[in-house]
Parts: sequence; structure tokens; C-alpha cells
Amino acid sequence: MSLVTYPNSATAKVSGAAPGKSAMPTKCHSPTIADRLRAFFRATGRWITIAFDAVLEARAQRAMIEAQLYLNRCKHTSKNDDDLPVLR
Repeated sequence: MSLVTYPNSATAKVSGAAPGKSAMPTKCHSPTIADRLRAFFRATGRWITIAFDAVLEARAQRAMIEAQLYLNRCKHTSKNDDDLPVLR
């Protein structure tokens, strides 16, 4: 048997096979534990990546604000009681 494909067809047709019969038996795919774990780890990885990017963006924005306000001469910190910038 040879596999014949047609460019305008969404399905492949097998020449020489009976019209109502499939050449390859279809397998019913039900989600297994491995599939669910893979999806869980993929989603967890995405969340970690998003959180890491958010932290990096916050650091970059803080550095830009410090550079704009204090011309890189001071570092803004909220640990002081008076909330004034601390000289580096």
C-alpha cells in the first residue's frame, strides 16, 4: 500500500484500501498520569518564569527611578525613619 496525499484534502487517503476501512487502527488517547504531570510542570514553569520576569522588571524600574530622581548619587530606601535617600 502506498500513501497518497492530496493538497486540498484535510485527510490523507490510502490507495488500495477498502473505502470504509482505515489502514491504521486508531488509538484512543486518554490522559495518563504522565501527561497530567507534564502539563503540571509545564504550567509551573510558566508561572516561575512570569514571577522571575516581574521581579526583574521591578528591579529595572527601581533603578530607572533612582537614576532619574537622584542622578545615581543616592539610593532610595524606606528603612530610614525619615524616608530620605541615603548617599552611596
